[in-house]
Amino acid sequence: MYSVFKEYPNGVKALARLNLHITKGEFVFLVGASGAGKSSLIRLVFREELPSRGQVIIGGKSIARLRASQVAKLRRNIGVVFQDFRLLMDRTAFDNVAFALRVLQYSGKEIKARVPEVLAMVGLKGKEQCYPNQLSGGEQQRLAIARAVVNNPKILVADEPTGNLDPDTSWEIMHLLDEINQRGTTLVMATHDQSIVDNMKRRTLVLKKGIVIDDRREGGYIL
Repeated sequence: MYSVFKEYPNGVKALARLNLHITKGEFVFLVGASGAGKSSLIRLVFREELPSRGQVIIGGKSIARLRASQVAKLRRNIGVVFQDFRLLMDRTAFDNVAFALRVLQYSGKEIKARVPEVLAMVGLKGKEQCYPNQLSGGEQQRLAIARAVVNNPKILVADEPTGNLDPDTSWEIMHLLDEINQRGTTLVMATHDQSIVDNMKRRTLVLKKGIVIDDRREGGYIL
């Protein structure tokens, strides 16, 4: 990101003078008080938002200049995990994950092979036919992660993925995200959880009023 500013139509200035480079394969925490700009930065990465000024470069291309077909290709390479899971409550675990592949026009054969693999990877083997309301909060987040990574994206962004979970379950999710990162996926995670940031010792970007005020290469939570 180069000299990125983000201002919303209501006049709220979310990001200002943001210069940031994240290397392939990194695991990066975004921390800061509510309103610091963490979620806005996350939304820029998967192009839910565009910068008001400046350039967001992903894979060597400016996201603001992509054609519709290029946007679709970009999003195939970015998985997204949210605090509130955003699952399809009327579909089984299998179908929640399969839906992501159907959107990308995978064949039925590919879906039948890939979905059980990724559900097993996130610890949901045997839960294929369960609906989200039959799963615990931690299991629902595991399902959301499975959906986000089923097509092997190069980048995974997570916006407060442990925000609705108890401490033990939060650590289970963090171990899973760490495993995904170890396989080569670049991971960017916004969080308020000081314990996670302090203990994992990954690069930590501290935001305040839309500006990165600290870049800690070996982690550490500070506001």
